[in-house]
Amino acid sequence: MEIAFLIAGMAAVTYATRISMIAILGRWQVAPLARQALHYVPIAAFAAIIAPELVERSGHLAIAFDNVRLLAGVAAIVVAALTRRTLLTIVVGMGVMWVTQFVLSR
Repeated sequence: MEIAFLIAGMAAVTYATRISMIAILGRWQVAPLARQALHYVPIAAFAAIIAPELVERSGHLAIAFDNVRLLAGVAAIVVAALTRRTLLTIVVGMGVMWVTQFVLSR
């Protein structure tokens, strides 16, 4: 029962934060510069979540050729920039990570 209340609470908070922005943006005229800046918020949030996973290992900065996540992330970024195809980006990123893990484990 506690889990149901926890899920309901999280859903309510998520709904409230989203509806508040919809209500604000629906009533007020947002400046063009602010509207343009809001366009980049999702990708900035995504980068803030992903970047530490790529460059950090056990709480320390790990920018080296033995960091398989960083190598896979760089490969995925290159594929995404060149092709703009989500599935291909995921496949290449995971493939590079698996191959690199296999090679480094030998």
